[in-house]
Amino acid sequence: MIEILALSVLLAAGFGLAQLVKLIHLPSVTGFIIAGALLGPSGFDIVSIDFAEDRLAVFTNMALMLVAFGIGERFDLQQLRSLAKPIVRISAGEIIGCFVLVVAGSLGVCWMTGVGGDIAGWTVWLTVAFILGAIAIATAPATTVAVIRETGASGNATRLLLSSVVVNNALSVTLFGIVISTARVLFEPSAQLGIDSLILPVVKTGGALAIGLGTGFITDVLVNKFTRREDVLIVALAALFFCGGLADFLGLSSLLAGVAAGFAVVNRHRRDVRVFRALNDLEPPFYGIFFALAGLQLHLQELTYAGLMGVVFIIFRGLGKYFGARWGARSAGLPPEQADNIGMGLLPQAGLAIALAYVIRQEPSLEVVRGLLLNVVIASVVINEIIGPPLVRMMVVRAGEITVSVKERGGEAQASDISRSYVPESLPTLSPVPTPQKARGMVVFGVSNPATAPGVARIAVLISHHFKSLPRAVHVINPERSRKDAEEDPWVKELFRLAGSEAGQLGYPLRADFEFDEDAARGFLQAAESSDAQTIVLGHPLTKRAPEFERIVDFVARRSACPVVVAKFGRSLSSTRILVPVMSMDELAVLTPFCKAMAQVPGEKLTIFFLAPGETQEKELKEIRENILTRFTSEDFDRDLEVDVLATDSRLHSILGAAEGHDLIIMNAAGQGRLSRVFFGSLAEDVAQRVDETMLLIRAGTEVDLFAAWTEPI
Repeated sequence: MIEILALSVLLAAGFGLAQLVKLIHLPSVTGFIIAGALLGPSGFDIVSIDFAEDRLAVFTNMALMLVAFGIGERFDLQQLRSLAKPIVRISAGEIIGCFVLVVAGSLGVCWMTGVGGDIAGWTVWLTVAFILGAIAIATAPATTVAVIRETGASGNATRLLLSSVVVNNALSVTLFGIVISTARVLFEPSAQLGIDSLILPVVKTGGALAIGLGTGFITDVLVNKFTRREDVLIVALAALFFCGGLADFLGLSSLLAGVAAGFAVVNRHRRDVRVFRALNDLEPPFYGIFFALAGLQLHLQELTYAGLMGVVFIIFRGLGKYFGARWGARSAGLPPEQADNIGMGLLPQAGLAIALAYVIRQEPSLEVVRGLLLNVVIASVVINEIIGPPLVRMMVVRAGEITVSVKERGGEAQASDISRSYVPESLPTLSPVPTPQKARGMVVFGVSNPATAPGVARIAVLISHHFKSLPRAVHVINPERSRKDAEEDPWVKELFRLAGSEAGQLGYPLRADFEFDEDAARGFLQAAESSDAQTIVLGHPLTKRAPEFERIVDFVARRSACPVVVAKFGRSLSSTRILVPVMSMDELAVLTPFCKAMAQVPGEKLTIFFLAPGETQEKELKEIRENILTRFTSEDFDRDLEVDVLATDSRLHSILGAAEGHDLIIMNAAGQGRLSRVFFGSLAEDVAQRVDETMLLIRAGTEVDLFAAWTEPI
C-alpha cells in the first residue's frame, strides 16, 4: 500500500504544479518534473530514489513502452515517402549537425574536467560523448504535436517538421542502443575488444527490431478482429508489455522494440490505428508518473558538477539543430520562410530523452558517469521544454501555416450515408464500337469458370469501350492437348458462349482464343503480349482462399506492362453505385481510368472516398476534396460524382461502413506482391474478404515492391 500512497502523492503534486505552470504558458511536463524534484532528495526527500527504483520501476517501464510505441506511429511510410527528398535532407542536416557538435563539445569538456575519475580516459570520454550525442538527436514528439494541434497548424512545413521528428527519434533510439551495447562490452573488466565485440551491438539491435516488428504484426492481426474499444485496449496493452518484457528478458532494447512495434502497426496496408487511440487514454497518468519519477533524479548538488557539460550540451544541440535543418531545407529548395525557421521547431526535448536517461540509470556499466549523464539530460529537458514550445509556435506562424481555429472531432468519424438507387438488370448497348483496324490493342480476360465468365466479360467490355480497344477471351490449355480437342470440349465451349453472349448484349464482338502452356500465369502473359493488351482482367475463383490464383495474379502483375484487374464478384453485377476508396492522389490517378470505364452508363453514381490519417486537420481535408473535384471536372467527367474525404483511425472499418450503400467497389492493390503482403498486409484484400459487393482490385503493371519504391530517388 505504500507504493499506492507514493503514486498518489506524485500524481497529485505533479498535477497541481502542472496546472500552475500552464498559467505562465509552460507545458505540463515541466510541472511534473518540478514536483518530482521537490519530493525527491533535492527537495523535501519524501520519496527516495531507492524506493522509486525498487517499488515503482514497473510504472516507469510501462511509460517507456507507451512513449516508444507512440514514436513508431509517427513513422508512417506512406506520408513520409511523398516528402522523401526534403525529409532526408532536413533530417540529415539537423542530425549530423547536432551529433557532431555535441560529441565534439562533450569531448572537450571531458578532457578539461577529467570526467571518469580514476578510470578517466578516451574510452570513458568517447562513451559519454556518443551517449550525449545520441540523446541530443531526439526531439519531443508529444510536445511538438501538442503545439501543432493547439494552433491548428497544417501545411508543408508542419508536415516536414513532424516527419523530421519521427526520423530523428528513430535514429536516436537506434544509435543509443548501439552505444549502450558497446559500452557494456568496453566497461566489463574481462572483456576483450574484438570482432565479436563489434558485432554484438548490431546483433542486439537487430534482435530488438525483430521482436518489435513481430509483435506489431501480431497486434494488428488480432486487433482487426475486434470492434469494441475495450477489447482493442486489452489486446494492445498485452502485446506492448509482452514486447517490452521479452526484449528486457533477452537483454535487448525495449525502447527500440516498442518503436518497431508501432512502425509495424501503422504501416500495415489497412492502417488500423485504433490501437494507438485506445492507448492514448492511458498516457496522461502514466506520463505524469514517468515525469515525476524523472524529477526525482534531479540532484542539485550534482548539477554544479555537470554545469559546464550541461551548458555545452544545450547550446551545441540548439546550434546543430537550427543550422543543420536550415542547410537541409535550403538544399531541398524550400521557401526561405520555411527553410530559415524549421530548425526552431526541433528544440523541444522531453519524453524520449528522459526515457533514455532512465536506461542510463539502470545500466550498471555506466555507474561512474551515470550522475553526470542524468543531470545533463534533465537540465536540457527543463530548459528546452521551457523555450521549445514557444519556438515551435513561432516556427509555424512564420511559415504561415496557422489556421484560425481547429474543429474538434470526438471519436471516430463515420462514413457519409450514401443514398440507394435502383439496380438495373442489364446495361444498354455501347456504341460506337471501334473497328479492328482502329482499335487501340485489346483487353485480355481469362475465362475458366462458368460462374464468373459473364461478369469478367462485362468488365472487360466496359474497359475496352473506355480505352477504345476490343475484348479478347483467353482460356489456357495444357500443351499436351490438341487444338481440335480443346475446341470440341463442352466445358470450353460453354465458357466462350457465356462470355460471347455478355459481350454481344453490350454490342461488342468477342474474339475467343486458346493459349497453350503448362502454367496458366505464363499463358495469360503470352496472350497479353501478343495482343498489345491495354489491360488484363482475371476473375477470382470465388473461394475464400485461392493460393494458386494469387500466385497467377502476382506473376502476371510483376511482368505485365499493362494493369491487371482482379474481379471478385458479389451479389450483383451492377455498377450503378460505385465506391472508390483511396489513400493518396497517386492511387486516385491509377484508378481514375477504371472508374470512368465502369461509370459509362447514364444514372450511375461514382463516390470517391478519400481516407486521410485521423490527425489530419480540417483545412487539409477541404483542400483534398477540392483537388479531387478539380481533377474530374478538368477531364469532363459528366456522371453523378460525390467526393467524401474522411479523417479516420481505421481504414478498414470506414470502408466497410461505406460499402453497404454501393454495388461495386474499386480499389488499388498495386505494390502488394507476396513479400509486401506478408509484412504490410493488403487493405484491398481485407475488404474483399469482408464485403458482399463486387470488387475490382487494380494491380499496376511491372510492379515494384514497396521497400524498393521507398528507396527510389525523388
